[in-house]
Amino acid sequence: MVAGPILCWDRNVRQLSSASLLVLHLCGLPAFAGQAYQYDQEPVAWESYETMWLKDLPIASASEPIRAHYSESKALAFASNVALKWSRQNQCGTCHTNIAYLMARPLLPGAASDPIQHEVREHAEEYLNNPFSEPIEFLPFLIATTASALAINDALTDGTFDPKVRSLFEQLWKIQNAGGSWDYPVDTTVPFLERNKYYVPLFVALALGYIPGQYYATPEARDGFAKLQGFLRTHMPDNHHEHAVLLWASARTPGLLTEAQRDQFTHELLDLQNADGGWTLPALGQWARHDGIPNDPEGPSDGYATALVTTALCQAQTGLHDTAINKSIHWLKSHQRVSGQWFTASLYSNRFHNYLSNMATSYALMALKSCEQGATPAVTWTNPKR
Repeated sequence: MVAGPILCWDRNVRQLSSASLLVLHLCGLPAFAGQAYQYDQEPVAWESYETMWLKDLPIASASEPIRAHYSESKALAFASNVALKWSRQNQCGTCHTNIAYLMARPLLPGAASDPIQHEVREHAEEYLNNPFSEPIEFLPFLIATTASALAINDALTDGTFDPKVRSLFEQLWKIQNAGGSWDYPVDTTVPFLERNKYYVPLFVALALGYIPGQYYATPEARDGFAKLQGFLRTHMPDNHHEHAVLLWASARTPGLLTEAQRDQFTHELLDLQNADGGWTLPALGQWARHDGIPNDPEGPSDGYATALVTTALCQAQTGLHDTAINKSIHWLKSHQRVSGQWFTASLYSNRFHNYLSNMATSYALMALKSCEQGATPAVTWTNPKR
């Protein structure tokens, strides 16, 4: 989650290059579903993307062997390594790698004194410390995603709210539109989160629940927060992926879902759980591939979907049946690859190196930590697939 999508910037002129604007792909707190666009099968300027791909990181592959035993230290080492390499090579933040890492790292021991976390964080926040040289249409997206990720990192590392991050939220409220959301382009060429109006509002809603001291109720935030609540209530997403994110956010941030909605989303997600305990990302939404081949909702369970839904369910604790959670935890612990990561295929093109696997790894760490305290069973939910 984020200095935006793979949205990088020139460190010297403080502005986005036209080539960088092409590099928008698969970030996200997650990522959010969009509709198919007429240019999904049009040629892609791959050379623009290739300049940013990590030169010494093998492409994530479904054929990579699975570890014999789960290793938290191996997962952390993988996530730290790719986050640091991305930050140093590209001098920017991206949801699928270093921003997702900043969300997960504080949940593991030693975060406050970890030099890698400090360096990755510095890269993620550095470009917002100085004004851009010209107006940028993606600025709300950049501020919202960066501020939200840094706020979550602060809260989980030492329970603080950095004044610089607070000032970013103050900027956010000033540029919030009358409807309670934020205006940024949603017609970019590459799917999928940049095409969706929910990405920024849900990301901000999630972060507000992590910030200590009920920041959302303070004079500086309460009006903007009320408008954000109104937007989400009147524009309820109908995508299972977005439901998972909203369920997660509602566990910490008040006024996002009713109890009936929380129960509905929980049951919907449990219905989609596979017999092996995992979830399949294409079953959570519809995304078009560049090669025209449909993503398979009946495909194998993957790391990202399983980690996201498990995190949401364990955070919400909305009367979950413990068998479902135990099975998802078992899936995560039994499907870690020898490199330390969890594999997830790109929803657009495998030529993108399946960087969604980087985010899956950080999310898997978050899921396993979120579930450590367990959820109290209140109802029995029977999934016909189990």
